[in-house]
Amino acid sequence: MNLKSDDKNFSDTFAEIDLKIFTKNFKIVREYARIKNRDTKICSIVKANAYGHGMNVMAEELSRMGTDYLGTADYTETASLRNYLDTKKFHKVPILCLGLITEKNQLTESLAGKNIEFSVADLRSAKMLNDIGNKLNRKPVIHIQVDTGINRTGIKAEDAYKAAAEIYKLKNIKVKGIYSHFATSEIPGSSYAGLQLKKFKEVVKAIEESILKFELRHISNTGGILNFSDGYFNMVRPGISLYGFYPDEKKVKHRIGIEPVMSLKSKIKFIKELGKGESISYGRTFFTNRRTRIASIPAGYGDGYPRSLSNLAKVFINGKLYKVAGTVCMDWIMADIGKKDKININDEAELFGRNYPAHKLAALTDTISYEITCNISSRVKRIYKK
Repeated sequence: MNLKSDDKNFSDTFAEIDLKIFTKNFKIVREYARIKNRDTKICSIVKANAYGHGMNVMAEELSRMGTDYLGTADYTETASLRNYLDTKKFHKVPILCLGLITEKNQLTESLAGKNIEFSVADLRSAKMLNDIGNKLNRKPVIHIQVDTGINRTGIKAEDAYKAAAEIYKLKNIKVKGIYSHFATSEIPGSSYAGLQLKKFKEVVKAIEESILKFELRHISNTGGILNFSDGYFNMVRPGISLYGFYPDEKKVKHRIGIEPVMSLKSKIKFIKELGKGESISYGRTFFTNRRTRIASIPAGYGDGYPRSLSNLAKVFINGKLYKVAGTVCMDWIMADIGKKDKININDEAELFGRNYPAHKLAALTDTISYEITCNISSRVKRIYKK
């Protein structure tokens, strides 16, 4: 017997990924991003295993739908994705890695000239890529990263003009784009985001007036697309919106019709009847207040379901929400299902999804939906629904 690890019947706990909803989300985001500039290119972000959804499959779907670019976070996942896409005949889809090169090595050299574009955050890395270009006799394509206020990585805005002039002198690299990153774009009307936008536009215009013209100019993530659209820029980098979430659920001004793509599901594997005053799970943090039934579900923090949701979250079973009872274990969650409702062994339990969105779990522990989906571990099978 051949066991298929991607079959949901093989795993009690699985992440169901709805590719129809994903397709719809992409089309909505693309259309919204092009309101002010119909030529705006889309760099779909698939870093961190596509926010937990499965990088290879999601990137393949995006390539099929016509994304202009794919965005990654480091060069290891970039290499892996390039190899996968090439086997699927999507070698023409470029990948922009938003991570940084800090040393010359075999991986860095192997990526040059393979439709992979590099981020440059200082003159040193530009020179390094220039040396690689000289050695290999092919020009690495770069995007200059400008720090306009997130204070993470990138050339400071006030130094960008001089740095661009120096980088442009390097003859073995091709300067294709320039970009920055918002710090507060999820907040509609944020004065800080407005300041970043103004600063970045001034930097780009100054460079373009006297040094070089950029093929691509980009700053907007999902928050930027929703709240700070500017037709001067001609590429955007949507991430979380593709997977059905807004950057901050509490601050959404424009709802554009996106829906969550992932549902984390499991099955009830055990039901125990308990009297009043019985404790549940480690640490005895929950006591029954009546005679009730406790359903045990084989998922826990080993699957990426946060332990911090103990006694706070709910699970959706047969059309109704039930409270998580006791401490979330590595492999088990317990739910108080009461005495009256008809619930049986092997009934499906939705831990989050369309009926109980991940952003609600995030709100319970003062985090964001990104963290909830990204944390779903590798032992959880991804089941792709078309």
